[in-house]
Amino acid sequence: MDKLSKKLLWFLVLFLGLHYANAQLSDLHYLPPLRQGQNNGAIQQQSVYLSTPETTAFTVNVYQGTSATPVTSFSISNTAPAVYNLGNGNNNVTLVNDSNTGVILTNSGLRFESVGGENFYVNYRGRSGSQAASLTSKGRVALGQNFKWGGVPNLGNHVSKSNTLGIMATEDNTTITLSGYDPDCEFRVGTDRAGITADTHTIVLDANESFVYETYIGTSPTLAHERGWIGASIEADKDIVISNGSLNYGRQVGSTNRDAGIDQPVPENRLGKEYVFIRGNGNANGWTEFPLIIATENNTQIFVNGSAAAIATLNEGEFFEIPSSNYSSNTVGANMYVETSKDVYAYQCMGGSNQAYTQGLNFVAPVSCLLPDAMDNIPNIRDAAGISLSGGVTITAATNTPDANITVTDGSGSVTLPASSPVAGTTDWKTFYIPNLNGDVSVQSTGPIAVGFFGFNGARGIAGYYSGFDTVPDINLQITGNSCLPGAVLEISSGESFDAYQWYGDGLLIPGATSSTYTATSAGDYFLRVTRGPCSYDSNSIAVYYCDPDVILNKNVDLSNISDGSNVIFSITVQNFWDNPVTNLVVTDLLPEGLEFVSATVTTGSFSYPNWTVGTVNPGDLETLTLTAKGVMTDIYQSSQTYTNTVTNTQDQTDLNITTDNPSTDVTVSMIQPTTVITNRRITVRVNKN
Repeated sequence: MDKLSKKLLWFLVLFLGLHYANAQLSDLHYLPPLRQGQNNGAIQQQSVYLSTPETTAFTVNVYQGTSATPVTSFSISNTAPAVYNLGNGNNNVTLVNDSNTGVILTNSGLRFESVGGENFYVNYRGRSGSQAASLTSKGRVALGQNFKWGGVPNLGNHVSKSNTLGIMATEDNTTITLSGYDPDCEFRVGTDRAGITADTHTIVLDANESFVYETYIGTSPTLAHERGWIGASIEADKDIVISNGSLNYGRQVGSTNRDAGIDQPVPENRLGKEYVFIRGNGNANGWTEFPLIIATENNTQIFVNGSAAAIATLNEGEFFEIPSSNYSSNTVGANMYVETSKDVYAYQCMGGSNQAYTQGLNFVAPVSCLLPDAMDNIPNIRDAAGISLSGGVTITAATNTPDANITVTDGSGSVTLPASSPVAGTTDWKTFYIPNLNGDVSVQSTGPIAVGFFGFNGARGIAGYYSGFDTVPDINLQITGNSCLPGAVLEISSGESFDAYQWYGDGLLIPGATSSTYTATSAGDYFLRVTRGPCSYDSNSIAVYYCDPDVILNKNVDLSNISDGSNVIFSITVQNFWDNPVTNLVVTDLLPEGLEFVSATVTTGSFSYPNWTVGTVNPGDLETLTLTAKGVMTDIYQSSQTYTNTVTNTQDQTDLNITTDNPSTDVTVSMIQPTTVITNRRITVRVNKN
C-alpha cells in the first residue's frame, strides 16, 4: 500500500468506573459483527483480549451466533489474562463479507459469559498492514432499546472506505427500526451497495441473531454517505447491543487518506452531560483532533471549557464537531472540558501523528465522582493481534486527590507519574499522559480516576475504551398509575434509592418536588436530579401527556407596529399534548381587513391560504407556520388602525383546550393624516407615510 494508507499511533481515552463493579466489567459481553469496505483493507489479523481483577481463576465460555454450545472456553484470573485469536479478514464472525451484509445472520457475532457469574473485560483488537482499531465491549450496560448511530464524517474516497453498524438481539422476536438518516443514504444488501433505499428500515431478530448495515463510500462518495448516517436512530422493542463506526474512514475531502475507527456505545439512558477529552498527537489543522457530540433531545446546548455561551445548540439526531482549537494546547495530552444541557453521545476523533491519515475513533464516557479509585488491569498493553506496540495511558483524576496518591504499575514495576495538567472550566478534574509502558498495566488511587490506554507500531496503532457507563446510577424514569394525565405518577423504574431528589418540568425546578416520586399536573417533559453522597446525576427526560385531546395553538408576531405597506411576520405553532395522535388537523389563519397575505412556509403538511393542512400530529410534536403579511390602511383619514389576527384549528377530535391557547395577536398599522397647504390659491394635498 502507499504511505497515505498507513495507520498512526492511534490514541484512545478509556474510562473506568465502579458501582458495585468496575466499569465495563460484566459476566456477559456481546460483540456484534461489522463490515469493512474491502476485505483486509481495514482489518486482517484479529484477537479478543479477556482480563479481570479477580485473583481466583474462573471459566469464560465463548458462543458464536445463536449456538448454545461454546466454540471455546478460557480460564482467566488477574495474573492470567487470555487471548482468543480469530480468523483473518472477513471471517463472517466479527467481520462479514458481501453475502452476509444486509441480511439476518444466525452464525455471526460473539458473546462471552462466565460460568460462575464472575466479572471480566472483553477487548477486541484488529489490524492490517497499515491500519488498526480496537473496540471494548460494555457488558450488560450495552443492552438497551434506543441508540444513535455514531462516528465522524467519512471524507474523501477509496475502495476500503465505508461506515458500519452491527446489531445483535438478546431476545426472540425483537423488532428493530433504523430511521432518521439522510433520505439519500443507501445500505448494502449482498453485492448491491444500494440494496436498501427506504427512508426507514425494520428487521425482526431472534435471540443472538445479528444484522449488519453498511453505507459504502468507495470511489464515489456522496454527502449522505459521508455524514448522513450519523445520529440515525436505532429503536427496538426489546434489548439489543450495537457496535458502530467506519472501516475505513478519511478526514480530507478529495483524498484517499484512511484509517479504521470502531467502538461499542451504550443506550441513550446510560449517557451523561459532563466530559473530559484528552488530545492525541495530531497536528494543529484540526482534521483529526476534535470531539463530536450527537444530541438525543431537542434544544441541546454545548458548553466548552466553562464558557457561559453555548458553542452550538442541537436538535435530536443532529451532531456538532467541536474545533480542536478548544484543547488546552496543540500537543499530545492536552485536554478539553465539555458540558451539555441534555444527555449526549460523545465521540472523539484523534490523531497519532501530524499526518491527516492517522485518525482514530473513541466513544467517550461521562466523568463522575462515582468513578472508581482503581483500574486493574489492561492486559498486555503492547500486543495487538500478534504485533508488538509501544504502550501508554492517560488518566483523568479528581483534583482533590494528591498526585502522590496515584500509582501506576506495569510489567516492570512502579512507574513515575508526571505532573498533572489542570482542566479549564472545572475545578473537579486534572489529567495525566504516561507513555512507554509494558505488560499488564494497573492504576491505583485514593480518589476517583478514569484511565485510558493506547499503543502503536510505526503506522499501526490500537486503543481500548474502558468507559465508566455502569458508574451512572440507574435512574431511568417510568410512568405508573395512569399512563396519561391526570393521575400519572413518575418514578425510577429500577426502584433504586438515593440521598436526595429534585424534579424538573420543562427544564425548570419544581418547588417542593423533592421525593422519589412525582405526580405530574401538566403535560410536558420531566427529569429527576438525584444525589448520592457528594454526587448529583440527572435522569433521562420523560414526556407526559393528557388522556383527553389537547391541541395547543400559539401565535407570535415579530413587530407590533408597522407602517402602511410594510411587512409583518407571524409565527403560528401547533402542538399535540394528547397521548394519542391528532388526525386531520387544519389550522386556519384568515387575515383581518388591513393585512394582506404575502407568503407562508410550514414545517409539515401544505398551505393554501388561509388553510394550513397539517394532517396527523403525534403526541408531543410541535409544528410551525411562518406567515408574512403586508399592512394596508383601510381609512386614510386615521393616523393608525389596530387589527387583530386570530388563528383557529379543527381536527377529527374535540379539542378540550386543557392548556390555554394564545391564538391572537394585534398589529397596529400607522399613517400620518393628510395635510393641506394653500399656496397662491393652489391647493396641494400632501400625504406623509411613516
